Order: sequence, then C-alpha cells, then structure tokens
Amino acid sequence: MEPMEIRIVMPFNPAFHDPSSVAATEECCSQHGKDYCDQPPVASVYYPPNGRVSACARALHGIIDDAVSKFSQGRQ
Repeated sequence: MEPMEIRIVMPFNPAFHDPSSVAATEECCSQHGKDYCDQPPVASVYYPPNGRVSACARALHGIIDDAVSKFSQGRQ
C-alpha cells in the first residue's frame, strides 16, 4: 500500500485551493458537491486521490475515518 498524506487546514481557507475551483470561488463543501450539501466548509483538505477539497464537518469526519481505516489496514 502506498503511503497517503492528508493535509488538513482549519479553518477553511479559500487560498489553499486553486483560485478557479468550486471550493475557492463558491466556498461550499466540494467533497460532497454543492448540489448535495448545503453545509459550509470548516476545513480545506488535501485528500488523495481527490486532491484539494473543501469539507463540511460531516465530510471532514468521513475523510478522517477513511484515513484511519487505510492506515490501520496497512499496519496489519
């Protein structure tokens, strides 16, 4: 398993994202998509393979759970 680096910037910072991205221009949860999530982003996250995403609280929790799960699998 390849190592995975996740970077979390809190609070959400539009400057962390590509200036033309949905995350930066619309300041919405790009992890879920603006059509599926009406919650404001609380963090900016570099999350392979998704790249840089803005994450609402629910998305951030899911990203962290996913990372912990992958880390735990790699250590067995």
